[in-house]
Amino acid sequence: MNKTHKRKLYYAALEILERTGIEIYEEEALALLREAGSRVVKNRVFIKAHVIESALQTAPKCIPIYDRDGHLVMHLGSGVNYFGTGSDTPNTIDPYTGERRTSTLEDVRRFSLLADALPNIDFIMSMALPHDVPTQIADLYQLQVMTANSTKPIMFTSPDNRNTVELIEIASIIAGGKEELRQKPFFMQYTEPSSPLRATKDALGRLLLCADHGIPVTFTSGVMPGASTPITVAGTIALVLAEELAGVTIAQLRNPGAPVIIGGAASPLDMKTATAAYGTPESLLIDLGLCEVSKFLGMPVFSEAGYSDSKLLDEQAAVEAALSIFGMTFSEADLIHDVGYLESGIVSSPEMVVIANEIIAYAKEVKQGIDMDREHLALDAIDEIGPGGNFLTNTHTLKFFKQAYMPDLFDKRGYEHWAAAGGKSLGDRANERVRKILETHRPTRLPEDKQNEIVGIIEKKL
Repeated sequence: MNKTHKRKLYYAALEILERTGIEIYEEEALALLREAGSRVVKNRVFIKAHVIESALQTAPKCIPIYDRDGHLVMHLGSGVNYFGTGSDTPNTIDPYTGERRTSTLEDVRRFSLLADALPNIDFIMSMALPHDVPTQIADLYQLQVMTANSTKPIMFTSPDNRNTVELIEIASIIAGGKEELRQKPFFMQYTEPSSPLRATKDALGRLLLCADHGIPVTFTSGVMPGASTPITVAGTIALVLAEELAGVTIAQLRNPGAPVIIGGAASPLDMKTATAAYGTPESLLIDLGLCEVSKFLGMPVFSEAGYSDSKLLDEQAAVEAALSIFGMTFSEADLIHDVGYLESGIVSSPEMVVIANEIIAYAKEVKQGIDMDREHLALDAIDEIGPGGNFLTNTHTLKFFKQAYMPDLFDKRGYEHWAAAGGKSLGDRANERVRKILETHRPTRLPEDKQNEIVGIIEKKL
């Protein structure tokens, strides 16, 4: 996409906000927009372009993210891709029985442990919506389990705004205090508008609380083109961008410099089946387009990859995961989530996470490109070996072969050796890897006094 196309999409979003407007169902957000000069008719707000542009001036272009122990591990806005799991699937494929069943809190623990151990998974999300804990405080249990089983940064979702204060309190306990969390955030909050062109009290309540506390927050649309947005790629990008720019503006009016992440994810409505389809060319085009125009505006980006519409771990799952991962690896998206989703985000698969981890490693290797210095051109080695020689034992080969991509899960042996080792499929090997990690990986423990404080917060909500 060239600069003219990006500017055209941005101007289209500005026109939507000024001409069509967006419905805001949060009184403080309405007041902020009204005070900034926006026209307000009941709950519909018509935002002038200069208000949006002023907000983009104060929104951070780079957001540092730390791990649970206070180490800087991600630089959002730098153009580096960071991959993570997804959130809140109602069903999970059990790694020990192969059964597709209702998700539990134990699944949240397992996915946190798995992500903690895998080198190409950079941040975690809950990946499972537990049905075995009280619904009204399920998000508190999720955060408790996630922080106890991984040190990696967390992108967190909630069904509503009722527990956001307690979630921030838990994150603050782990960070060592509210100011410490502000200075070294490991906890990011996910919230989203309701397409088309509406923002609920819950969504904006989370946005405003995060702005107050300096907590990085995504305000990204999860849309279904053909239903909640226009069926065309450009129309969806323009509408989604308008919704998200409204969120950026509200956050900046509340607290200039508040860290906000935009981007979004699209699952076009399949007109044959009436289902939301992740693994389509249109979905990837929309995700990439949102990434490019968001970067054009200087905003950190939240996107998606590593998913499939397949109902099980099969060839379709591997192909769709690989295509989306390669597509997003060659973008400038910062946070790329949904690694491990099957059935259009209805089911989570531990094996899919492990396979995607391998695909990400492969894609990162390709993205590095070709080193063109003299040593990599190997001119001296070529001259030394000459016509008809052999490079196998040459010192140049010995020096560089360990730097080559070495698959951890994909099998490169000949048939006889593969058969002698059991003739296992990729799915079999992925399942073995999952079980080994779950049974042997030991994450760095969260101090017991902090765990006890978190338990106390949850018990008060029971």
